[in-house]
Amino acid sequence: MNKIMVKFPNYTIGENVLKDLGNTVKKYGQRVLIVGGRKALEMTQREIEITLQENRIDIIDFHWYGGECTKKNIDMAAEKAQQTAADIIIGVGGGKAIDTAKGAAQRVGLPVITIPTIAATCAATTALSIVYTEQGSFDFLFHLSEPPVHIFMDSHVIANAPTKYLWAGIGDTIAKYYEVGVTTRGKKLCHSASMAKELSSMCAFPLIEYGVKALSDSENKVSSFELEQIILNNIISTGIVAMLVGDENNGAAAHGLFYGLTLLEEIEKHHLHGEVVGYGVLVLLVMDEQKEEFERLYPFYKQAKLPTCLSDIDVKDDRMYLESVLEKAVNAPDMLKMPYKVTKDMLFNAIQDLEKLNK
Repeated sequence: MNKIMVKFPNYTIGENVLKDLGNTVKKYGQRVLIVGGRKALEMTQREIEITLQENRIDIIDFHWYGGECTKKNIDMAAEKAQQTAADIIIGVGGGKAIDTAKGAAQRVGLPVITIPTIAATCAATTALSIVYTEQGSFDFLFHLSEPPVHIFMDSHVIANAPTKYLWAGIGDTIAKYYEVGVTTRGKKLCHSASMAKELSSMCAFPLIEYGVKALSDSENKVSSFELEQIILNNIISTGIVAMLVGDENNGAAAHGLFYGLTLLEEIEKHHLHGEVVGYGVLVLLVMDEQKEEFERLYPFYKQAKLPTCLSDIDVKDDRMYLESVLEKAVNAPDMLKMPYKVTKDMLFNAIQDLEKLNK
């Protein structure tokens, strides 16, 4: 039997939790490079400076990650960490900023702490960076040897972020439950994958229960119980499931379709990862003929105003227009994890059937 080793991050959630950051950072060293998005750094820089200064930790720099998680930006952050003798990297911001920080830490063998300022993906938790080309389309998956050592989720900061990120995160999180369901179907699962399959229900049912209230609270900049449940499920539950379930069961048609759709300029410019993946979940359910699950999920999508048709994500309903998208989608690594071969015709027909269900 192959050796299996599973590592999870520690995490802290609540209002004003960044004050505890210094106590955690000093366990790993005295010199820290902070990599993040511009807005995220503006929002958190003062609190980070105070807690690190109180613990006599040297801040090398607040380094802008470059605007996209590309190989070039990962290498630039890694080079800076290496040249300045950093002991640890902190990633601050959304998924792309955090993935850049994680990738840089992997390149130079350093631990990484993550501070998500939005709850749009599970990037803050996972041992994986999604790398894009300079043009903004999907490039490759960068598998990391370890996940972040600690995640700090300040619910006050996330409550004050634009609601669209929490909203998109719900779509991405729901995908985990349905994708794990199809990729593990009919398989003899090991202990960790079995745990992931059971835990994956946390990626759907609490969101259906608390999602609409959490979105309303986010609009009103209120840190509530419901909001924190969605934050935890978007960031923690999804990430832990991803790490437990194994690469061969992680991702399926919803993410495969997303990677195909990244070829379209309007997707990359105007729509969020989880928003598009959430649409892909409905396509998956239609293609897989999961009628009961579709009927459970569709009303929630309408309540939460998640996308249910092509026009919701500004995509034309035209086979020729979608041909390159379909080609890339059916050959995406995640699509190949489906329990059956997905052809371009199958995928297009499912998209068409979903269009009809919206009329």
